[in-house]
Amino acid sequence: MDTLDQMNDRLRRIFRGEETFGEGKAVEQARRYRLTEMLSTTVARARENSANVAVPTFDLLISLSGFSPETTIFAYELLRPRRLLIVGSDRTRDSVDTIWSALQGKLAISDLQHVQCDPVDPLDIYRIVHRAVPGSNDSGKRPRVIIDITGGKKVMSASAALAAAQLDLPLCYIDGHFDVELRQSRPGTERLVILPNPTELFGEREIRAAESAFRHGAYAAAHARFAEIAESVFEPARARFLRDLADLYQAWCDLDFAGLPDRVRVMRERLRDPGYRPGRSIVDRLARQLDFLDRLATDQSGPALLLNFYLLGEHYSKLGRHDFAALLYYRTIENSFSLRLASRYAGFSCRKPDYALLSDDQEALADKFQRLASEVHRRPVAGLPWRIGLMDAAILLVAVDDPMMPATQIKDVNGLRHLSGLSEARNQSVLAHGSVSVTPKLSEELRNRAGVNLRGYWRLDRTDADVDTLIRTLQFVVEV
Repeated sequence: MDTLDQMNDRLRRIFRGEETFGEGKAVEQARRYRLTEMLSTTVARARENSANVAVPTFDLLISLSGFSPETTIFAYELLRPRRLLIVGSDRTRDSVDTIWSALQGKLAISDLQHVQCDPVDPLDIYRIVHRAVPGSNDSGKRPRVIIDITGGKKVMSASAALAAAQLDLPLCYIDGHFDVELRQSRPGTERLVILPNPTELFGEREIRAAESAFRHGAYAAAHARFAEIAESVFEPARARFLRDLADLYQAWCDLDFAGLPDRVRVMRERLRDPGYRPGRSIVDRLARQLDFLDRLATDQSGPALLLNFYLLGEHYSKLGRHDFAALLYYRTIENSFSLRLASRYAGFSCRKPDYALLSDDQEALADKFQRLASEVHRRPVAGLPWRIGLMDAAILLVAVDDPMMPATQIKDVNGLRHLSGLSEARNQSVLAHGSVSVTPKLSEELRNRAGVNLRGYWRLDRTDADVDTLIRTLQFVVEV
């Protein structure tokens, strides 16, 4: 039996007309020789050349066929699908007959289908592929389909590739060393190449979905999507960056103070990763956010928590989550008053108030508090409270003539009554003590009040930094 090299030498002589192999032109004789005498040897060599290609079990091979039937035969032999669909023009009927002749005994005639197409109409190719791809089978699994784009005209291959991208299908191609004289691959050099769906390889579709989840504040979903993408795409650095940033932002939203330090550490490592670096302004902004989260993780009783309540209120307000926003704006207002009392009157705690820290004349303080509270609530109020809530703190600050109250535009009983109305309305919400949803209008009113309180407190107690600059810096990054 001739070796492959000997067969190739004879093929070349037949192609040149130096030797005959049946009737017809030299090129026809050479094709006949390849198909009748060389095919089994070249298929075996192609299997050896493709030994490192992982080939799953495919239910259907859709193969584009041109004048040469060999590429479809190679694709079938190397993939061994359960069914074969040949797509060709009306000028490739002879190729289909040759393919069937080569595959008899390996494929039942009921598992072979031939469909004609307009080779220059991309929509025709797409419709054929779309119709051929079955839905889920009885077990609920989607059948495995692969498209061979080796044969046919270039426009057919391009159209099939577009269809694969839309239908999430892999592609395959029979590669080989091109022989200039024979104008085809040198027999024996063929090998199988399987190409994942380009949108899967580069992850564009999944990345768009993950980015959308990230932009809309669905950080848990974004984290899960980016984690999956990072394991599958060709260049995973950006997906890893956004995976870890989404994880950090989710912990931030959850007020997971115990989990923040580890996530901050991971994110700092990402900022140093040369594989992906966003713009300088984003890097600087994220670095400042990480510094802020360091402080927040170690101290939940100071100004960092106050600012954080407002930041998260802004976040949920933008997402239209008004109940959550209202809760956080309420906590901003409440915390601003309690922090002011603690900072102005060292050691004072709203949980266990020591009124001697506020005034040497506790009786006079109690009288003033009772008068103001009774006017605000329009009912008698007796004594100083044993535990101080939002309205109690506001009334106390007015009673001791604290500068914060004018700074927050609360100067008298009318200002306190307006604040009390906002507080009562919020307390009727589903996330407080009632069953009423917070309206956008109420959320905006609480936002305005929280912003005034935050800025008033900051001007008096935190002169080291401009709070509006901090807010802009610490708001969640949306586009990375």
